[in-house]
Amino acid sequence: MDTARELVLTLKQGNNSHVGYGLQKEGEALVGHILQNMLKSPLPTLVPETKNEEDSIRYREEGNQHFVMGDDTEAIKCYTMSLAYANDGELMSHAYANRSAALYRKQMFKECLIDIDSALDLGYPEEKRKKLKERGAKAIEEIKKKLKIKKDDPIDTEKLMNMCLSEKVTEVPITVRYRNGKTENKEEINKNGQINGNKEDSVNDCGIPPTKEKEPRYLADEGPLKLTYGPSKEAPAVSDGVTIAFSRKYGRHLVASKEFKPGDVVSFEDPYAHIIYTQKYYTHCHHCLSRSYNLIPCPKCPMSVYCSENCRSVAWDMAHQLECPILAVLGNLFNVDKDKVRMLTKIVRFLIVVTAKGKKITELREDMKVAECNPDNRTAGFTHEGILDSNNAQSALSLATNMTTRPLIGVSAFACISALGAILLSTQTNFFCKKYEMDQLKDIDNIPELKFCGSLMFRACVIMSSNCFTIQQEPGVKTGSGLYVTHSLYNHSCAPNTFRHFEGLTMITRALEPIYPGDQIFTGYGAAYAHMPRSERKEKIMQDYFFECNCPACSSDWPMYNEILQHHVGSISKNKELVEKLKSYKQRLVKNMYDIDAVKSVLGILYKEVSQPCEEIVHAEQYLKSYYLGKFNHMST
Repeated sequence: MDTARELVLTLKQGNNSHVGYGLQKEGEALVGHILQNMLKSPLPTLVPETKNEEDSIRYREEGNQHFVMGDDTEAIKCYTMSLAYANDGELMSHAYANRSAALYRKQMFKECLIDIDSALDLGYPEEKRKKLKERGAKAIEEIKKKLKIKKDDPIDTEKLMNMCLSEKVTEVPITVRYRNGKTENKEEINKNGQINGNKEDSVNDCGIPPTKEKEPRYLADEGPLKLTYGPSKEAPAVSDGVTIAFSRKYGRHLVASKEFKPGDVVSFEDPYAHIIYTQKYYTHCHHCLSRSYNLIPCPKCPMSVYCSENCRSVAWDMAHQLECPILAVLGNLFNVDKDKVRMLTKIVRFLIVVTAKGKKITELREDMKVAECNPDNRTAGFTHEGILDSNNAQSALSLATNMTTRPLIGVSAFACISALGAILLSTQTNFFCKKYEMDQLKDIDNIPELKFCGSLMFRACVIMSSNCFTIQQEPGVKTGSGLYVTHSLYNHSCAPNTFRHFEGLTMITRALEPIYPGDQIFTGYGAAYAHMPRSERKEKIMQDYFFECNCPACSSDWPMYNEILQHHVGSISKNKELVEKLKSYKQRLVKNMYDIDAVKSVLGILYKEVSQPCEEIVHAEQYLKSYYLGKFNHMST
């Protein structure tokens, strides 16, 4: 224990860098020492979660209870769990059939038909098929009603059903962009930093209203998403109106070199690596994180489910073939300690991605030696081409670790989790070219990759604990966590001058207020002055990110949102000249609530005329964010 403490102190004291490099040698020594100690004692017996009849039936019966009680959403979740745990076709067919009943009652007729078809394909018992087919016929009739097809209109029912099933899980139901650039019928990011608009669901070709959300209003109004001023040459995920800066006070950060108006796109980026939260395991796709009511299971483990064959296949090739046996043992190993499960899941995924499934360990080691020698904190992690690349391992490993300010116990815990991750990868998977037995790992010097990869996961712990963003594809619904390399350079303010939202897995950051050349560009780390008092914000920021926040909202102790509205803080109501100047924009919004340009103009005027906190600024900012977050109902233009 004394040796471990000394190694942790050496690591903290020796790391003078503000970025992720400068600690490889010390990190490897610490993880190697803990690995050696762990391997002296037998690990607890690893009991994997497996597909089995008992659990499949139990979850199906739980689903039946929720269905009887009228809770269709919970019933669908339980039937999905029954499907995930099913170890033969008959059990799967029962799960699909029962889920179709809940989907029918939720009036999700297309999804109902998809599950009915799956149940029949898997050999649903002959004596029960009649009832299932009757439900399918009713679903077809309901779809005809939605399409306003009259009973006497000539239409081939079988053809209509096939058209409904054209969205079956063999197809891609939503837009997803992947970090490796593959898109398979998805939106492409072109050289001008522009995302091409997503296509309508194929089911719309037959006029059936999709149950998935339509494309965001801003795409319909503004066209394809693009960076204001185009992409930066140094960091293509951010606008060319932004530069990467470095100072001892702020570390690496982003500064405006050109003016941004409210709503302008400052950056957009796909995650380098991402995971789903455990509480969304059986309601959302484990790859694209979308909400789906027709989830299909991983054929190997009962933990992962997907919205489509495509997502299942891409996830398997990208990482899940290695994660699969590890995910199966984590719950029992940690007694369902969600924090430990989440962190180990994150760092295993990070290691798989950063080493290309273990195939580029040697290449990465050499690249890191070069990166460790770079004395320039600003360009740490830049590729050989001189860019900070959202998809590059060298860039991802350069992100801030906050090592010098972390408590000893936290650093030690991360080192232990990383060592455990290395042991699990070596004993449960072929990541190191073969599966090892525990007694084969006694002398870790004979397996240098083990210690090196353990140190990479340790670095992933300290990087991801400070730099990951919660993924919210729907307002207020937290589905997973992702490491967004360039977005990690944004510093925090409790009153940031930007806001972010998601399109699929892509995180988009827009200006919330006018930003001028020389201004630092801030984001929020979840401690917003509008919803949290200063004392709580400061405690949260110090606990999670290890710094004292001195933003304007903290320095001047701005009131919270409700207090601003209740007491009309900073209101312009008595400034008749300003009220008159804004009158025409208010009238435009009365005529068209989607006239977001009017809101942007209001913010531009208010920021020139008044200071914060201001009731009208709060209203306008909330309006702007709500529009891009998709809180307004989508209407045809």
